[in-house]
Amino acid sequence: GFGVVLPLCTGMSVALVLAALRDGLPASSQRTEQRRDVVLWSRIDQKSCYKAVLSAGLTCIVIPTTICNGSDEVTTDLDAMEQSLDKYRGRVLAVISTTSCFAPRVPDRVDEIAKLCAREENRGVAHVINHAYGLQCGTTCKLINRACVVGRVDAIICSTDKNFLVPVGGALVLSPSEDVINNVGKVYPGRASAAPIIDLFVTLLSMGLNGYRALLEERMRLVTLFKTKFEAVAAKYGERPLVCPRNTISFGITLDTLGGGSETSYFGSMLFTRCVSGTRVVPTGQTKMMGGKEFLGFGSSTVGYPHSYLTAACAIGLGEDEMEEFFRRLDKAFKDFFAKQKKKEKKEKERAKDAKKGEDAAAALTEEDTSTQEDALEELADKVADINV
Repeated sequence: GFGVVLPLCTGMSVALVLAALRDGLPASSQRTEQRRDVVLWSRIDQKSCYKAVLSAGLTCIVIPTTICNGSDEVTTDLDAMEQSLDKYRGRVLAVISTTSCFAPRVPDRVDEIAKLCAREENRGVAHVINHAYGLQCGTTCKLINRACVVGRVDAIICSTDKNFLVPVGGALVLSPSEDVINNVGKVYPGRASAAPIIDLFVTLLSMGLNGYRALLEERMRLVTLFKTKFEAVAAKYGERPLVCPRNTISFGITLDTLGGGSETSYFGSMLFTRCVSGTRVVPTGQTKMMGGKEFLGFGSSTVGYPHSYLTAACAIGLGEDEMEEFFRRLDKAFKDFFAKQKKKEKKEKERAKDAKKGEDAAAALTEEDTSTQEDALEELADKVADINV
């Protein structure tokens, strides 16, 4: 394989790769009336990839996902992908799939997508894999290797900071084709900072191969412990883990007992104020506008996901002490949330009780006034009768 380190984040690297693929099209296809200006994107609710397609001056067609039967996983809808390839035949520049994502989303079936792109009727359709932080996961790396063997893969884009613990701002672009890598280098405009490349170089020299392997092994050791502790906290407060066996980095638990909507979002803010970063709290029914398109159920990467939930990742670089501290703060956040909720309910009951007392007092006063008026009318009627007599 071939590769290049870019001084760009993952999203901008996706845009650059798409521009390189478009620039690498045969001159004959660029002169035709029907240009390749469409990118099919298997939906994943991370804004950078969608905006990268728009930044490259291309039209992004969002391919819906599907919820797997028997689990909580959200995954590729291959039928919808195939239908879109047929619908936009001759216009599709590339398909973008994803292998690193937040639960309940699981890695796309990149091997099956690679087979679709390799079909004769889809000739010319490139396949770009957003592998942002997937290098640390052996399972997804094997899946990509299989995709390269059984079908078409043009570029694999990985983040340097998420995989190698360096500052944000760099990405690795890998490809089975040397021409793709050369084209990516050629379309980069102007000069750039060498800092992301130097950061990666120095970090790799510092860790060495054995050091990096030790970090990967430590992550795998912590995964089982992480899942066990996450499930324990969830069960303590009436929740359960999301069943997503194909996602071995990001894990989730339901938040159905929190009340939904703004209450669920408030729980996310409680975690943030307790200096817990990297978690995602997603209430049901969120809507988000991006590039003029409305995303229903935003955050869950699908429409109509049945649970509000919280996700957290067991990623490379996480230490056992940090993990223990995370679960301690998560437990405290749950405890404080339900205590505040109980206090709020108590105040609402007191308000309702006071309001009822006020209504009863007003009703009694009204009844008394009515009785007084009736007595006055009877007295007046008696006087009128005496005068007539």
